[in-house]
Amino acid sequence: MVMPRFVRPKEGDSESSPNLYVANCGPAVGLQFDTIVSAFSSFGEVKGVYAADESGARVIVSFLEPASAHSAFIALNGRPCPHLGGRSLHIRHSILQPPSSRGMASVPVSLNASDLNIPGLYLFHDFISAVEEEQLLQAVDTGSWISLSKRRVQHYGYKFCYDTRNVDTKQHLGALPSFVSFILERISLSPDIPEKLDLDQLTIDKVNETMIRRGSRRVSFTFRKVRRGPCQCEFPQYCDSQSQTWGGGFCCAT
Repeated sequence: MVMPRFVRPKEGDSESSPNLYVANCGPAVGLQFDTIVSAFSSFGEVKGVYAADESGARVIVSFLEPASAHSAFIALNGRPCPHLGGRSLHIRHSILQPPSSRGMASVPVSLNASDLNIPGLYLFHDFISAVEEEQLLQAVDTGSWISLSKRRVQHYGYKFCYDTRNVDTKQHLGALPSFVSFILERISLSPDIPEKLDLDQLTIDKVNETMIRRGSRRVSFTFRKVRRGPCQCEFPQYCDSQSQTWGGGFCCAT
């Protein structure tokens, strides 16, 4: 996932930004995002809290209004915050850096799914907690990995075929593992997802540590709904199943 790139504002533009860079604050120092939101909400409506980098100890607090951000800056910068365990926060104003037009092409970053206007796309910040994340990783580490050239994977429900970028319905592997049951339940109960999704395939992907230049590993969970016929989605130009002749052996995974 590409995190939003926030930078220092130009001189004189600080008070016009609704975003604050807050150091000594985050999961690595025992402060979860919902706790941070609660503490800063006393200054105004908080749109979200995002990791400023991969340290876990620096975050971006994004307010709805710039005035709220400035009030929080005045009240908390360099001072202990009683609502955050008495930690002294180091704060500066910050702005979202626009994509660069030079050098490497920048990837546009959206903080809300509504910005993209793509039917069926949902974005949930902190969908699972840090404790749940650790429990998932512990459960994954007890499973058997399939080694590929640059990664290791685990398949549940159906085997995913990388040559065809699809699933083989002849290779049913059983039910999804119990350690993801709470995720499936949370998805099914979410009022923001109108579709009822009977997800029956899961691929867990772990990129080899030698392929990434960062301290923490990258593990992804991809859930799919296996279709029993040709795909009829709205994006044929991007759909792997619609871009090849339907042979009946594979089902579209979305």
